[in-house]
Amino acid sequence: MPAPELLETILDDVMATATMPYDDWHRLWPDPFTAMAIPVGGGRQYQCTRTAIDAAHTLTQQSWDAHADLRQTIARKVFDKLSFTAIGDAIAACPRHLPQGQTTGAVDDSFYQMMAADYEANLQAGSARARPDLDRHIPCHLFDTSQNVLAFNVGPVAFRPRADWIAVYVTDPAVLHHVQQVENGMVTFDDFTRQALAQGSAADELQAWEVLSSLRGYGWVATVRMQGHEPARSHEKASVIVGLAIDVIGLRFHLEDARLLTKSGRQHLFSEAWLATTMTGQFLKGSSSSRAGLGGPPGALAAKMLAEQPFLNDAGRVLDAYVSARNTSKAPHLVERWANALYWFGEARREASDFMAVVDYGCAADGLSGAGGDAKAMTEFAEAALNPKAAPTGAGSISVSDAVSKIYREGRNKLAHGEESGLFEDQSDTRAIGDNLLSLLMNELTPEIAEIIANRPQILTVPEDHAYRALITRLKSRS
Repeated sequence: MPAPELLETILDDVMATATMPYDDWHRLWPDPFTAMAIPVGGGRQYQCTRTAIDAAHTLTQQSWDAHADLRQTIARKVFDKLSFTAIGDAIAACPRHLPQGQTTGAVDDSFYQMMAADYEANLQAGSARARPDLDRHIPCHLFDTSQNVLAFNVGPVAFRPRADWIAVYVTDPAVLHHVQQVENGMVTFDDFTRQALAQGSAADELQAWEVLSSLRGYGWVATVRMQGHEPARSHEKASVIVGLAIDVIGLRFHLEDARLLTKSGRQHLFSEAWLATTMTGQFLKGSSSSRAGLGGPPGALAAKMLAEQPFLNDAGRVLDAYVSARNTSKAPHLVERWANALYWFGEARREASDFMAVVDYGCAADGLSGAGGDAKAMTEFAEAALNPKAAPTGAGSISVSDAVSKIYREGRNKLAHGEESGLFEDQSDTRAIGDNLLSLLMNELTPEIAEIIANRPQILTVPEDHAYRALITRLKSRS
């Protein structure tokens, strides 16, 4: 239904309900704490019935569907509130659209068209106010301090050791003083917590506590600038973007090491106590624990990360293209598929269950190749990337074709469709094949997509099947 007609329904209902006794109106509420009302700026509201609420929800949904940029930058619940308030403000302003001297009576279609224009303007203005530019900071576990790994970037994400991050972002001298006292061990965090949260504590103490409690035991902080995003949405997207950047780093490490690279909000590493009793009643106790972050001989990882910087730069170029495009809509096809495949790959590596990891690896292979479920096309793509000269498979090795079949046909498809059991079945070998296959594919494809972005961006504008043909041709032509 067009916006003017929906606004006519809403306005008619609001006017009819305005003279309804409060008790009668209150009985229409779905529960005692949810009023049937359209909010207006300034904390006011127009009472109404379900008719107006349903029409307002319909208009809100239509607006949500019509504005890809707002879907990318505003959380849905926040958008709903902005839309309802924009409707209320349009109602409040509608008398100015009446013909001069008219205060009541019939109006023509132009009246509701002007209301619709007001609603759209109100929605845009409210959305603009709700979307500040923010630097989002996500604490991470990456490398032990003994490794002396320097700050580095993966595209839009800046990774800094904890001390470096504090030096850059804690700029208030009073706040910095409190933070450094705790960081240097002069005051314990527990003692400072009691001090900062005590009645009458200073504002700088509370802010220092907020910084320290956010950093907790993390040794690194990832920062990504979110421009023009509503705060809830900016945190949600920043956390995903930082996660993708961490998975990029993980591409240069073996599976078990990559699993130790993590960020705030991920829960695949945990400590667990085990408790059992024997048939005679004797208690048996055990435990398991995962320690996040990578260590090693002092300084060893610093040299490795410096050597990996060219790859991180390539991946950063692709990630930057993805993040930039996602401010308004979808990214170009090859970039979109790369980002989604990277996400599936990272989830597979963190998955506790082997069979779910196999499903994730299969989804990553399908998405990255653009095969659309066609195992033959998936195989052609993987062979172009990993065996472009069709070299024979060595003894004791698995061919690219067999790896794809194992992961997708025998793995992802049969597990997802219930043709094979997953729980309590040993899928460790298939999982290992999946990790090797996808790790190799992502490592080979990332520089190629980065090169397309930098030097042949026109490929990103052609239909997807044409882009993949060009990419496969390029992969096969490598020496």
